[in-house]
Amino acid sequence: MSSNDTKHVQTELNEDEYERFREFAREHGLSLKEAGHEALLEWIERQQQADPNDPAFTVLDDLDDESLPASSATDAREEDDLVDEWHGSDESFTLADDPSAQS
Repeated sequence: MSSNDTKHVQTELNEDEYERFREFAREHGLSLKEAGHEALLEWIERQQQADPNDPAFTVLDDLDDESLPASSATDAREEDDLVDEWHGSDESFTLADDPSAQS
């Protein structure tokens, strides 16, 4: 990457912020320039991630939280009323011919 392909970003830190940043860079074996670059990229990535508190992600939780009133009516029947047990002899079927067996 040539110097014409890069842009420069500058910021100001107070003394405490600068010392914390300098110490962090030193602990990670980075120059201040490298640490600043990594910090900016990390911040951008974090900002672009989906917000888990966005209503689009919490709507199902909201629905789960809303319980039905105690007086709700239903026409649901017992499972035995809805499903007839199949014993395998009620229907006949034939298997399709195996296409590989045809010449």
